[in-house]
Amino acid sequence: MSGKEENKLIKIVTDAAVLMGLIAGVGYVGNKILKENFLGDLSSSAMNNAKFTGVLAGSMALKTYLEDKKILPQTL
Repeated sequence: MSGKEENKLIKIVTDAAVLMGLIAGVGYVGNKILKENFLGDLSSSAMNNAKFTGVLAGSMALKTYLEDKKILPQTL
């Protein structure tokens, strides 16, 4: 594997880990605020799917914001 391919792989894994951490954090805070299960069984209702999508979008926006403000180091 060349260095460039290895850097892409590292970037993908790092981005996935950061996003999963942010998803867990946003979901936890949202769960505490609303006292609802954000990350329940997605197949049980369309509303659970919409909530999960909202949490994912919020996590991605938060990651972008933190990278832009130089709080979170940017990945390759």
